[in-house]
Amino acid sequence: MTIQPFNGAYFLLLLLIGLLTAAITHSFSGRPEADRERVIYTISACNILFFVLYKGLLSQDGDFLEVSHMEKFNWLDELPIQLCNINLFLIPIGLKRRDRALMGFSFFVAPLGALAAITCPEPAFSGYSVLLSRILGFYGTHALLIVSGLSLATLGFYRPEKRDFPGIYAAASVMGVCIHLINFLLRKGLCPQANYFYTYPTDIAILHLFWKLIPVPLLYLLPAFGILTVYMLLVCGVFRLLDHVKEQRAIRWAI
Repeated sequence: MTIQPFNGAYFLLLLLIGLLTAAITHSFSGRPEADRERVIYTISACNILFFVLYKGLLSQDGDFLEVSHMEKFNWLDELPIQLCNINLFLIPIGLKRRDRALMGFSFFVAPLGALAAITCPEPAFSGYSVLLSRILGFYGTHALLIVSGLSLATLGFYRPEKRDFPGIYAAASVMGVCIHLINFLLRKGLCPQANYFYTYPTDIAILHLFWKLIPVPLLYLLPAFGILTVYMLLVCGVFRLLDHVKEQRAIRWAI
């Protein structure tokens, strides 16, 4: 079975992500806080180990290098500081500190970024057997990022609210500036193609459009805040709707 955007394996993966999230929620939502915390910490720890193993195997994958037109594997281009996989660390850190800005960033960005990655994968991760180590690693780590990000809300640690937006913007901005500095330094010779957080222009269609509007590294991403705002408002609206449905059910049961 091969996996590529919108084929059977792709939708099966989305179904498995939904089922795993639902199973975790059903099994632990009523448990003590410490147990619910432990679940998210465990998922994050396992995913970090899974990520390291996946990248280790990827470094030995000659077909990956050929398809990606790379002469050799560069670990500095595979650090876990891309927009989605940085949440491998931000989720447990935000939860431990009860930092709503970090948890909000992770809740909104981890599932969205990971879903975007598996929906628009690089050529080396599309159209190949799901049994290949790089396919299992790529889709597995991103799937667990979605599950752990959503679990912040489903297990009761984070409830999306509009009052969190400024903190989320601030967290994203600080991380963006820091990551851009890392890209700048790596591009001095150690890793000329470094582009974490896509702070330099890339061939992704919407980012290419942003670059036409604002042809300045890092700053060209500013329109993305508008898209993020719309997305966050929609998600908050869904949660308000769910709360309303629960209230109406409670009223009917009371009557």
